[in-house]
Amino acid sequence: MSTSQNNLWTPGAALAEFARQEPNSIALYLIKQDKTIEQYSRKTLDDWSNKLAHLLKEQGVNKADKVAINLPNCAEHIVATLAAFKLGACPTPVNDRLPQNERDALIELAAPAVIISDAEELDGISCKQMADLENYPSTALEDAVPQPTKAIASGGSTGKPKLIVSPGAFQFPWQGHPLASVLDYRPGDLVYSPGPLYHNQAFFFSQISLFQGAAIALNERFNAEQALDFIEQYQPTILNMVPTMMQRMLRSEGFEQRNLSSIRCLWHLAAPCPDWAKLGWMDAIGNERVWELLAATEITGITTISGTDWLTHRGSVGRGFMTDIVIIGEDGQPCPTGEVGEIYTRFGDGSPQYQYLGAKPLSEYGDGFRSVGDLGRVDDEGYLYLADRRTDLIISGGANIYPAEVESVISSHPAVKDVAVIGLPDEDLGRRVHAVIETDDEQLSAEIIGQLCEQQLVRYKVPRSFEFVAALPRNEAGKIRRSALIDVRTK
Repeated sequence: MSTSQNNLWTPGAALAEFARQEPNSIALYLIKQDKTIEQYSRKTLDDWSNKLAHLLKEQGVNKADKVAINLPNCAEHIVATLAAFKLGACPTPVNDRLPQNERDALIELAAPAVIISDAEELDGISCKQMADLENYPSTALEDAVPQPTKAIASGGSTGKPKLIVSPGAFQFPWQGHPLASVLDYRPGDLVYSPGPLYHNQAFFFSQISLFQGAAIALNERFNAEQALDFIEQYQPTILNMVPTMMQRMLRSEGFEQRNLSSIRCLWHLAAPCPDWAKLGWMDAIGNERVWELLAATEITGITTISGTDWLTHRGSVGRGFMTDIVIIGEDGQPCPTGEVGEIYTRFGDGSPQYQYLGAKPLSEYGDGFRSVGDLGRVDDEGYLYLADRRTDLIISGGANIYPAEVESVISSHPAVKDVAVIGLPDEDLGRRVHAVIETDDEQLSAEIIGQLCEQQLVRYKVPRSFEFVAALPRNEAGKIRRSALIDVRTK
């Protein structure tokens, strides 16, 4: 296989080479809400992204410019990202379901050279225009190195928009992307990431897969039954999930009879996974095939753990991969083994793997250790255990209560779609524990959930109040907005 200059590949060079070798090989499966599945070959993606790259260049996109992609999950989203990469530009996915004021604030922060969107008021390149590029050549432009690699939106703990920019270059030896080695992505894999492309997990893991010569599968919108149907019919080898997806699939009727034998590895990340959901998937596909990865978009550090190791280290998120870990107490000093404090990690040589737009840099400790605000502890074997985020910690009557522990219990009820546990002001306790539960079951009651909590939690951790809602508020990254929940309930 030929390689680009200095034996390093860009995403554009990799796509072009795989398209040359296997032009008709399917590189993208898109599972639509109407249950049809669109398929796109490697040559189709290469030619289409070349044409769009010519249009972007015509509109003034240069190396390192941001290209805002305000689209739902669709083939155009993938093609727009590839076209930006081919120009050495920085793709910036923007949630297409954001309220207009939040969307506009994020785009203003990004200051993109071009916007790709179907929103008429944004006056960008639409999907209709992307479908009609016959006047542009499918020949490749001069290969360019994307740097920065990407810019991902995040609401952060304040709720204000910010961009997490990955300043490094997307240029590696073929099969040499460091995250691909962690995730065990191989040429010929079918990597299924049914999450939204505005989230770093589905967005970047899909691009890494294409870079490695794997195929990718996406959903327009996640649906548990559709996901299981796809797995049985098309036999993906890798799944990238968040715990909510795992829970909904486990609760799908007939899950136990589904054929999941093609799955070599299920990766779950982005949120704490309840024990019952992890155990359910380990029962379904085997302990050794269920893996957890902890990594912020900022890549301050990475930990991984297999289901087999998790069984002997229950609750752990694993040990560091190219990562050193130190736990810092409130006195600013390292904590003894087993004591909870703020987690600081150092990835590689400690050089920052992120830049913020719209936020202050992360807190640092020592030589290259950084914190995203999580609390946790490390055991004497080096396994990390999360407690919660410092900003989410509830101190009630002098006792520390970690929402993730309470949420794990509540989410085990089959009628619970999702849950957020927050602390509300209380004259007696300082803060009282309150659970906001997303459900469509009108029969679900505070009494039912209260009894469930009392069976599994010490008394002071049981929520004093419960609330049932149709949907929980989420930020640009798809994470629950705890600050918004608290603000609305304390006004």
